[in-house]
Amino acid sequence: MFNKIFLLNFFKLVLNNKQWLVLNNCEFRLKVNSKEWFSDFRYLIGIMTGTSADGVDISLGKFSGSKLQEFTAELVEFQSFEFQASLKKLIELAIKNEARTREIAKLNFDLAYFFAKCVRSFLRKAKFPLKKLDAVAVHGQTVWHQPKSNNLGKNGFTLQLVSLSALTQLLKVPVVGDFRSKDVAVGGEGAPLVPIFDYNFLFSRKCDVITINIGGIANITYLPKDGKLSDVVAFDTGPGNTWIDGAMRILFGRNYDKDGETAKKGKLNKILLEKLKSNPFVAKAPPKSTGREEFSEKELRQIIKFCNENSIEDVDIVTTLTHFTAWSIAENIKRFANPNANIIVSGGGARNLFLLQLLKEYIQQNSSFEFKIFEPPEAKESFAFAFLGYLRMGGIASNIPNVTGVRESISLGIIAT
Repeated sequence: MFNKIFLLNFFKLVLNNKQWLVLNNCEFRLKVNSKEWFSDFRYLIGIMTGTSADGVDISLGKFSGSKLQEFTAELVEFQSFEFQASLKKLIELAIKNEARTREIAKLNFDLAYFFAKCVRSFLRKAKFPLKKLDAVAVHGQTVWHQPKSNNLGKNGFTLQLVSLSALTQLLKVPVVGDFRSKDVAVGGEGAPLVPIFDYNFLFSRKCDVITINIGGIANITYLPKDGKLSDVVAFDTGPGNTWIDGAMRILFGRNYDKDGETAKKGKLNKILLEKLKSNPFVAKAPPKSTGREEFSEKELRQIIKFCNENSIEDVDIVTTLTHFTAWSIAENIKRFANPNANIIVSGGGARNLFLLQLLKEYIQQNSSFEFKIFEPPEAKESFAFAFLGYLRMGGIASNIPNVTGVRESISLGIIAT
């Protein structure tokens, strides 16, 4: 008798919950059904905050396609938003491992509040109604990234802050996030994740393609012209803007070197460059990833101290750091890819004209190949994460196992509703 009553109450609970879903117009169950999800175009917002921690890039993408149909992607709108000073300060404390538990908890929610505000502003400016938005994909703010390969073979870990539950509640839209954790949990690098976007939308049958993203950290994707997905090579190369920006703040009180104007005025210091070149990460074979844990402000201050002790001018420090970023990217291309390829550069570093000039010189690319900028350069990663969100909502794997160093294909991210 007890079992019958229990089962009757259980089925009532299930039916009531189903009715609740219908009454509240909850569409989530439909959208994780891949057949339904891929039956029409989908609009997703991608939110990206990188290791530079200078602000938020937001892209609105229109996507279609599935495992059985070629993917299409259209960048509908792109906007950037600067962090408030108080929020940026808290992020920097967390990245430097100086934030208290309360501050990290607060930052996790503050980012959700800020992102929600930015999304609403974005949609108003784009004149795009929230009700047409199918999902939001958010990378979160990386405050620590230490995969297994950087942790003496022990279990890896990574943390990208933003409360997914808070963000979905604030926007009333499904939110996809925490993209790196699944890959790291099974021994992978958890980065880079953008190569799946590169393969689907920047691949060429005519010649090899290399995409270079220069954010706080620089990374490349190598797409051989005759290659399959399993032939894609992608990895972090070392510092992008992080040490250049850091030196500008410490030495000149400015957030970055606009157009590379400061670096262009200085002279290359060969002693300093050789010291920088001794960093073992550059020559390390992929798969590999890194972050501001390795290329930290603390390490930068040690470099500046060395320069002061050796009478190296401040402007020459910025010049040499810019050379080092360009050299480290080029060196990785020569070692692990093919410099004679069409090259597409993205990220904030693509605005540094002097850095691009040096990059061309160090790569020594054959003149018959293209060297161009993804437009707008800051949009690529947020656009790519919108695509990762699209794949996750349809249950399609989005990591590339040989890129991140895992054996299994995984549909990255979790969905909050």
